[in-house]
This record gives sequence, C-alpha cells and structure tokens, in this order.
Amino acid sequence: MSKKPAHKEKEISLIRKIKRKLFFLVRLNHHPVIKVYNGYGNDKKIIVLGQVLKLSPYPRKTFRTNWIINVFSTLRLFMIIPFSHAKISIHWQGNVYFTKVEDDGFFRFEIFTESPAIRGWQKVSVKLEEEKYLSRQIEAEGEIYIPYPSQYAFISDIDDTFLISHSVKIRKKLYALFIKNAHSRKPFKGVVNHKNLLA
Repeated sequence: MSKKPAHKEKEISLIRKIKRKLFFLVRLNHHPVIKVYNGYGNDKKIIVLGQVLKLSPYPRKTFRTNWIINVFSTLRLFMIIPFSHAKISIHWQGNVYFTKVEDDGFFRFEIFTESPAIRGWQKVSVKLEEEKYLSRQIEAEGEIYIPYPSQYAFISDIDDTFLISHSVKIRKKLYALFIKNAHSRKPFKGVVNHKNLLA
C-alpha cells in the first residue's frame, strides 16, 4: 500500500517534466506573465492598460530571414491562455490600487489624480496578487505618457502608413504577416525622416 502513492508521485513528476520540455522547445512560458502596455493621462486621471497571461510565448530575441522560423514565430503569438479574473495591484506614485482583470485577461484601470501630474513618461508597476503566486513576486513595469501643454497632437497608424503592409491585397498581406518580421519589413520611402521631423 505504501508503494502505490510513491509510484503515482513519480508518474505526475514525469508528466510535468515532459510538459515543461515541450513548452521549452516551442518557446512557450507556462508561468503567469503580466504585460503592461503604454498608457496615457492628464492632470485629472491616468489610464493603465495591460494583460495577464497563464501561458504566453517568450519574447523573441533574434530575428532571421528564414521564412519557416518567421511563420512559427508568428503562430506562437496566438498560443496564449489568459489569466481570467486574476487579482492585481497597480503601483503609481506611492499609491497602491487593487483590481481584477477581465475574462480575457485584459485590464484597463483609471486612476483619478488629486495633484498635478509630472509631464512626460512616468513609470507604473503592476503586481500579481494571487495567493498561489505571491512568493514568486510576479510583476511588470510600464510607462504612462502625460503630454506637455500644446495645441497640437500627431496620431499615426503603422500599417500602410509607416510600414508597407499591403492591407488591401490578401496574398501580399499574408506574405508580409507570416514571412517577414519586425526587422525585415520595409517602411515607405522618406517616412522615417518625416516622423523624425514631427518629433
């Protein structure tokens, strides 16, 4: 009777090892990850945006011209599992705010400020507050942009505005999406200089 539980523990351990090995081979992270996107705000409120995932691809570190690798890297972006209703805390300028993410793992949190905000890019951090993962201290940093007083604002798209994406041509669009990567896609002629002048 005493040997059966021990055998079961080894079996579970082996399954976990195989699972971890498979995740490693396909470059998937099976630990919770917080992604904090660039937010924005003004003197009255700021908006913090992001997502919490249970399964997500590791960030790509190298870029190659091999189309097979580029296709696989693109497909990996869709291999995610959201952490539904995860508890998180948002840390902003010495204050802490608690909330939960949505069903799809996304969160959009508004913070109403009482004092004038500092202009420019400001740091914000988000921590996972689920009891199971508290010992791991899972957190991520993002940035909030609070614009300087101005009567002008420049808002630009990327696809077919900055980068050649062939949005109206399905074959060429799929080719650019799956075969190309962030380093091999080409911008329109003169657009880099144009953006630099606006900045």
